Amino acid sequence: MKALTLIQPWASLIVDDRKKTETRSWGTKYRGPLLIHAGAKINSVVCREAGYDVLAIPIRALLCIVELVDCFRFTGEQETDGLEDRRWGDFSPGRWGWRLRVLHRFERPIEARGSLGLWECSLREVTEFWGTGEAQCLRGF
Repeated sequence: MKALTLIQPWASLIVDDRKKTETRSWGTKYRGPLLIHAGAKINSVVCREAGYDVLAIPIRALLCIVELVDCFRFTGEQETDGLEDRRWGDFSPGRWGWRLRVLHRFERPIEARGSLGLWECSLREVTEFWGTGEAQCLRGF
C-alpha cells in the first residue's frame, strides 16, 4: 500500500480531521488509499500551537488510512475547508494540494520506518504487527 511520511504535528492533524489538504511542492497522479506515517521529526512550535504534547505525539509510526481524493495545483483562487485547514499548510500559488479523506484511524500507532515521497509499505509487516484484529480493515484496499 502507498504511504506518505509527514513531520509531526501535520500527520496528527490529518488523523484528527483538522487538516484535509496536504500541501506539497510536487503533485501526483495517484488516487486511492494512502497510509499516513508520522516521521521522526517534530516541529515543536507548531505542535504546541496545535495543542499537542511534544513528548506524547507519536513518531515513526503509521497513524491512519486516508483516501487521496484529488491533487491540484494552487492558482491563488482555491478555497480550503476553512481557516483551520489553511493554517496548517502552504497554499501559495504553484504549490500542490492533496485532498484527503480519513478512511480509518488505527487504534494505536504502528511502528514503521518512513521514506521520502510516496513509498510502498509492506502490508505483511503491518499485519504482523497488528495480528488479526485491526488488520481486517486493510482487506478492502
